[in-house]
Amino acid sequence: MLQAVTFYDVGVFFHILFVVLALGPTYAYGVFLAVAEKTDPRAIPVVARGVMAWDRVAQIMLLGILVAGLYVVIDGPWEFSDFFVSWGFVAVIIFGGASGAFFMPKTKELIAVAERDIAASGQGEVKLSADFQALSGALAKVGAAVGLFGVLTIYVMTAKPFL
Repeated sequence: MLQAVTFYDVGVFFHILFVVLALGPTYAYGVFLAVAEKTDPRAIPVVARGVMAWDRVAQIMLLGILVAGLYVVIDGPWEFSDFFVSWGFVAVIIFGGASGAFFMPKTKELIAVAERDIAASGQGEVKLSADFQALSGALAKVGAAVGLFGVLTIYVMTAKPFL
């Protein structure tokens, strides 16, 4: 038996779509940068600029996540007092804040340090400095923490504990 698609269903679809598009690529950032560092360190600035470009898009998509999520709560059987709804608001703030306050500035700094190290290497083999390694390590650690928070958020959104 076919079930009619409601506008609520469309709202849920867009909410999930924005989450996948905004946050999905971020799980690969570390891999992209690690591959560039190992295979051709001269590519690091280009890869990092790609990361920053997608982060700007993801910031806009966070607004889509929020708007679609608000619609789903208002039109659906949920209440703003439900734990998973509150968690969702906190998650949007954490993802947006981490991107704007940490990841984008640190990635910009990483680009500058990588370009400095590349220029200092001349035409020879690129030697990445301790400054680069420290920035890369900080991005990796915070990235792992925010990534784990993202996984936990998926659990909270799907399992809806404390309902």
